[in-house]
Amino acid sequence: MSEFLKDYTVVEEIPVRWGDMDARGHVNNTIFYRYFESSRIALFQFLDIYEEPTTARIGPILSFQSCFYKAPLFYPDTVYVGAKITRIEGSKIIIKHVLSSKNLERIAAEGEAHIIWYDYEKKKRAIISDDLKHRILKAQ
Repeated sequence: MSEFLKDYTVVEEIPVRWGDMDARGHVNNTIFYRYFESSRIALFQFLDIYEEPTTARIGPILSFQSCFYKAPLFYPDTVYVGAKITRIEGSKIIIKHVLSSKNLERIAAEGEAHIIWYDYEKKKRAIISDDLKHRILKAQ
């Protein structure tokens, strides 16, 4: 794993699959978001805030994401994808992602995700509980 990821709460090791590439012969840009998503779910599981969507009344919902592509990826490779919460703002948490390529030995992408705590029954934002804030701060 790379030194670039030492400050991240979770790091997922993900093999690049042949099917991740597009007609141009490199990993399609949309796949980077899937890699980020995998690290986000791992972060939620680490913080013990992941619930199956069919049972969760209040939970996270993605409201924004971005990706800054720094290098193309190719099959075969392994990527390491880190996730950490950088800010809590009311009912929103900000997650920073970084994706490092084993073959390239460098960062291939960086991104950010905004996650809103959402009440699925009332169909509106929900407040992030003090207990959850405490768990997040303790894990950082």
